[in-house]
Amino acid sequence: MAENEATLYNARQLNLPEKEISQAATDIIKRLLDAGYKAYLVGGCIRDLLLGLHPKDFDIATDATPEQVKSVFKKKCRIIGRRFRLAHIYHNGNIYEVATFRGFDQSGDRVVHQGQILRDNIYGSIDQDVLRRDFTCNALYLDVTDLSIIDYVGGVQDIQNKRLNLIGKASDRFTEDPVRMLRCIRFSAKLGLELSEDCRNTIPKLTNSLLKVPSARLFDEIIKLFHCAKMTAAFQLMRHYKLFDQLFPLLKKPLAESDHTQEFLSNAFTNTDARLANNQSVTPVFLMACVLWPDMIEGYKKLITKDHKPYEALHIAANKTLEKQRDILSIPRAIQTGIRQIWVMQLRFKRMHGKGVYTTLHHPRFRAAYDFLLLRASVHEQLELKADFWTHIQELSPEAIRSLIFGKRARNGKMNAELV
Repeated sequence: MAENEATLYNARQLNLPEKEISQAATDIIKRLLDAGYKAYLVGGCIRDLLLGLHPKDFDIATDATPEQVKSVFKKKCRIIGRRFRLAHIYHNGNIYEVATFRGFDQSGDRVVHQGQILRDNIYGSIDQDVLRRDFTCNALYLDVTDLSIIDYVGGVQDIQNKRLNLIGKASDRFTEDPVRMLRCIRFSAKLGLELSEDCRNTIPKLTNSLLKVPSARLFDEIIKLFHCAKMTAAFQLMRHYKLFDQLFPLLKKPLAESDHTQEFLSNAFTNTDARLANNQSVTPVFLMACVLWPDMIEGYKKLITKDHKPYEALHIAANKTLEKQRDILSIPRAIQTGIRQIWVMQLRFKRMHGKGVYTTLHHPRFRAAYDFLLLRASVHEQLELKADFWTHIQELSPEAIRSLIFGKRARNGKMNAELV
């Protein structure tokens, strides 16, 4: 494909908001241009601007190699990656990703195994680079010098028509990189783009290929999905295309057998989407604790019936659940610790009198664990009194808390020792 086959659009005519374009990214591009290289804004930032959204990242594509980029920016540049080498430019406390145009030279630094690209550091021209990108909506280039959008693959029309189209055959592109199936779901849910027929027909046939992806990379992609602010919709799409069962096989049985599990997870995703919409903080720990809870609680119940004490049963069940999930997703140790803490706090919430209440209230994970309790109460009525207690106590003065937890009524109260 030759460069002159591109369609050029005037960004102003497409109502692209100039004020939303990062000045820092523009400055980086102009320095590369001054050094004699070509450079453009590329990908998701242009897509989001055309959709009326606020881009979080402004990525740059250039014909300069990572080493040449570093020679321009010196100490403000760091070359990263092995699978795909990139340059990171540090500017005013932010990081801007600069990628070199990808090419097709088969004799270069490219490793492909059974159709899956394991490493790719072959460089080329802009008209080659566009064909190496995944979706048409992510394959647009913006020339900041004249605000023209360069479109080789019909990306502008697809955005206008709310379509999500792959560049090339879905079977080939998903085989090259199975993570693209998850990106399909995320973009469709987050951006309201309809999957192409090719994608819809191909994804169910290739879900097993996700098992070939390194577990750490899969975990990173799952967190992006969890925090895309449209996970409620993404969850339904993942279930429809059998991707959720592939990534979380521990949930296949609970989801099939219990409406409570479906409702619990849907509520968790809805609440997280709402927090993100309100610019509130979220953590990977919370949703991962929600997703793995149904398997852990089933293990816990079985151990309790074998005369294990509650805390012992919970620790054993938690370890087994995390070990089973580890085969597919590499959950960082710190996140595993947070998950365990949220789960253990559910036992501590049973104690609503005495000094232990203070310990629970001041635990670092109290807020996340309390939110988790509210989610459980939303699907299990027998937990409503417990949830009401921990909601009410946060509104009381220190004197009122002392009276509540040390009074005669508290001492005579009996707690349900079960987790549901």
